[in-house]
Amino acid sequence: MKISIRTTQENESPELCNIQKAAFLPLYEKYQDEGNPYLRGVEDIANRLRSAYFRYFTIFLDEEIVGGVLYKCKGGTSFLENLEEGQYYLQRIYIKPEQQCKKIAQTAILLCEKEFLHANCFFVDFPEDLMKNRRCYEKAGFVDTGKRLQVQPGLVLASFEKRLPIS
Repeated sequence: MKISIRTTQENESPELCNIQKAAFLPLYEKYQDEGNPYLRGVEDIANRLRSAYFRYFTIFLDEEIVGGVLYKCKGGTSFLENLEEGQYYLQRIYIKPEQQCKKIAQTAILLCEKEFLHANCFFVDFPEDLMKNRRCYEKAGFVDTGKRLQVQPGLVLASFEKRLPIS
């Protein structure tokens, strides 16, 4: 079982969109939040691919596309007004539902981080009550900042970060 990543190509957008919808549907059903990636389409992925504010990676298991990872490189996040030089926000990672819980996301995160040569800090946030996500991010080296943000009743985001040694 070989996990790999590469920069997303625009022709992969429809397949990634389908995987994203399948992966985020349970969270949309639970939280009914308007920011959920389940609600986004192919054009949203294509727009992010063309934007200097984002980097998109496709995740492969052997030769099969099994997910995507989106990083924000510029602009603000839920917890930060503006990303500084060397800071990156892991905006979303998603894996086909039948391939989840196999360390694919954790491995993909670590592979993606190697693509950011001048990174000193990565950020991620996710619904506080999702223990599966918490374990994945912690195993990839993220630590809880203690910061929380209530997005709507029943949906509280937890902020995690991963600081890298300055070389």
